[in-house]
Amino acid sequence: QIPQMQEKTSEEEEMITDESTVDLQQFVPVGGVYHIDGLQLPPQVQQINSWSVVELLDGGLEAYPYPPQESADTTHPPIQITLGLPDSVIYWKEPMIARWDPAGQQWRTDGISNITYETQEGNITFEIDAFYTIAFLQDIHLNMPYQAWELRPTSTDEAVFVITAVFAELQIQIKGNQCMLAAVVVEEKNVLSHLVGKWMCPVTLRRALKKCGLNIFPEEYSYKYVCVNQKAPLTEFRAYQQIALVASAFAFGWSKWNLESGQDQVVFKVSEHLKADFVRDEDWSLYMFNGQRAQKLKITEASEAFSMELEEDTEFRSTLYHMLKDFASKAAIDKVNTANFLFVDSVYQLLLATRVLMYS
Repeated sequence: QIPQMQEKTSEEEEMITDESTVDLQQFVPVGGVYHIDGLQLPPQVQQINSWSVVELLDGGLEAYPYPPQESADTTHPPIQITLGLPDSVIYWKEPMIARWDPAGQQWRTDGISNITYETQEGNITFEIDAFYTIAFLQDIHLNMPYQAWELRPTSTDEAVFVITAVFAELQIQIKGNQCMLAAVVVEEKNVLSHLVGKWMCPVTLRRALKKCGLNIFPEEYSYKYVCVNQKAPLTEFRAYQQIALVASAFAFGWSKWNLESGQDQVVFKVSEHLKADFVRDEDWSLYMFNGQRAQKLKITEASEAFSMELEEDTEFRSTLYHMLKDFASKAAIDKVNTANFLFVDSVYQLLLATRVLMYS
């Protein structure tokens, strides 16, 4: 079943007009929520002769309201707070600090001032005019659009999926119905060591990456915040199905001509790949697919202009599988025909979650 894109018109969208209200379609809390409260000093122990006497409170510790309610007309200084950011989370830029508004059921940025972000120390200092529940929010789309992507098989029912995003390069290994974050490179440094090397299903991996601030998964409304390479939904989703079906024996990659092919076609690089090494530049060929027809293009990545002209001695085919079958070796086709359906589904889930043909 092919998912349907739900891109609403501007009349149907709920617009946020208050600048202090956080747009949760663009920003999400990353690194947890901090409940900041002041507490009344509990009754202290009194020494009477050899006795230690202390008053016991039925309700436990009591909150200290700030500013005090009895002095509403008096000006009170703001409260300075310094918090250490968790090591398990990546903040690509200075995070937005917001407070929870229980009455409006929304995150707001008013009431918070004098923010200082100390990158090296991993601390953030700010001032608040009252005690709030605080969260650090980050733009969901900081790593979009992607700069490049590549999917290549490494063994039987195994592959590696590489995405070069704005701030990081991710390598995801796929094996059967499981996937694993193999590496995350940021400025030539490996990060998120607590996630690297752990096998999980695609849905769990997606949740874990988003939780730690590494979001490479567009939402249905992300097109409003990212300059996307708009593609027809039917074409895009069928392309992911076709790619996943043959991913056990063929490598796929980003092509600059996908930007020039229009909404109804997608263009990507393809190479038969039966070894675990990298694909050489001269081994790539360009293919175009519109959901109902696949064709091999005459142009290459180095061509000066885009052209839909067919490669010589080639024809149209109804599916990518039949198109590749015209040029593939028997070993490659045998590998495709014997691929485990769980592996095919895992590849499809990751392609569908990242939407590399539209967000790159």
